[in-house]
Amino acid sequence: MLVAWLVRVSFKRWQRLLLAMGILVPQHAMALRSPPEGMTRPLPWHACKQRGQRHFDALVFGDEPAGIMTALELKRQLVRLRHLPHPQVVLVADPDTRAAIGGVLSRSGLAYLDRNQVPGDLRPPLDRFSPSSDLYRRFLVLAGVETIAADRFRVSQGLRRALRLAGIPVLDRAHSLGASLEGGRLCTLQTRQWGRLGADQFVDASMGARLAHLAGVDFASGLGSGPLAKNSLSLGWIFELEGLSLSDLQRSEERLSRRLLDSGDSQAQAWLRHWPAYAHDPQQLKRDLLDPDRKPRLLFANSADSADQRSPAIPIAFHGSASIVPGLRLAQVRLDRANVAILPGRLSINALLFRNDAATNRRVLARGSRPLPWMRPYAASISHFFRGLGARRVVWMPELYVRNADQLAHPVTPLTAKWMGWGGVPANQALGSFTYKLDFRGGFPGLERTPPQPDPTFNFGYRHTLPREIGNLAVLGPAAGYGGLGEGVGRIVELNVSVGAGVAIAAVLAGQNHTTLAQLDPIKVAQLLERRGLIVGRPTVESPRQRLWRWVSRQYAQKWPGLFRCCRGLDQTKL
Repeated sequence: MLVAWLVRVSFKRWQRLLLAMGILVPQHAMALRSPPEGMTRPLPWHACKQRGQRHFDALVFGDEPAGIMTALELKRQLVRLRHLPHPQVVLVADPDTRAAIGGVLSRSGLAYLDRNQVPGDLRPPLDRFSPSSDLYRRFLVLAGVETIAADRFRVSQGLRRALRLAGIPVLDRAHSLGASLEGGRLCTLQTRQWGRLGADQFVDASMGARLAHLAGVDFASGLGSGPLAKNSLSLGWIFELEGLSLSDLQRSEERLSRRLLDSGDSQAQAWLRHWPAYAHDPQQLKRDLLDPDRKPRLLFANSADSADQRSPAIPIAFHGSASIVPGLRLAQVRLDRANVAILPGRLSINALLFRNDAATNRRVLARGSRPLPWMRPYAASISHFFRGLGARRVVWMPELYVRNADQLAHPVTPLTAKWMGWGGVPANQALGSFTYKLDFRGGFPGLERTPPQPDPTFNFGYRHTLPREIGNLAVLGPAAGYGGLGEGVGRIVELNVSVGAGVAIAAVLAGQNHTTLAQLDPIKVAQLLERRGLIVGRPTVESPRQRLWRWVSRQYAQKWPGLFRCCRGLDQTKL
């Protein structure tokens, strides 16, 4: 007994030391803490007694692109893996999808897609924007995407046609009211429009995880713990310009840049009063407006269907001419440097940002992502400004671009920003690999104290979508378990579509084996994935193992320098 007690005390001391040093990764740390009440053991599997008025093999809630593609994949995998001749899969959504289906791409108008940024040393064998999964490649075909730009009309038409051909009904305008559970199993969804709907497996792919909230799943507020719990990524309102070409905008940039650099142009100089950094530092203004050849920085075409704005000339001119203070801390709105998607007959502009916090974000999601009343005067000022640049018409999207949501508080295995930096999940569990920067557009209080990180290249799985509380539910999208700051990448459509491929296989296997999603072996799920791409995740920041080796090396170097010199040739990556 005494020996066992000493071993236990010694282990706890080492545990505290490793946690303090940051050696233990979040998954291990979660395992060492006491889990929430009711989550101490794996949830048992049992069939629901409640079947609902209509029952399905799988129910997907939400019409975001990841949800629709996962529904299509569920139907396919139920035939492939379970050999069901007529599997019953349904898509349920609260919004009215009759005019447009596809969530953030169709109603928010997100046309400039963030694509997998394959590192240069991996090209070839991979292309610059190689899809991170075969499911996302199929999405690009359905949506008619050439490289970057997604036309909201083509996206909606392509996804609707695919659902119809697959025989997946869309029950929209559902007005979800509640959910019923039996033990740790979700059984039915209660809706005002379609009654009580039951299913064996559920996937919540709505932006705010409405179904999971109704089912009582715990969520962490904002972007993490402490002060981050009150923060959220900026809200966007995307608009389209008709009658202006990319060349027209470039000419406007050049003209406005020259005006801002002309000290004799009193009107342009007055615009700078809203930009103290430029008003007090003309050299900084010159560096931002001109390239190294002293030519105005103009919109740069990254591909045939997209361009990035490098110059602040248009934002400066808009805020100055409209007398609107720019900013997202002390002010409410900022016209940022634009991501431009080149569409047939129009340009999609992703540039207008609004101040946001966790409470506002929840309020926006609760009202269907519709713009708040105080935002509309700013939209009117934007329209007036761009008509002055030659636009024939400015079209505003019916919904805001919401970048994030509250995230799962107790995912089975979180996919955090740290894990991304360390290379992601083990290669044998990986569904694919993804590279993108941790993008917090608009920033948030405290971000400036976060050290810059290289773009992570990481392996992703599906277990961050699984809440510990419910055994037959996956939460797919920004509300999954990204551990707060992992949302910088977790918000991206491509990543969530690719994760959906693994969620679909896991849901089918769980139903076939009469087990919970969390009890499945993720290695088996990865093995069943067809056309899995190259698994190239790798550390881009110092891993816990490397940090431990550096600490141990420093201790030994101080105490036994002679011994340490003999060991310098050891390969620490193999420890």
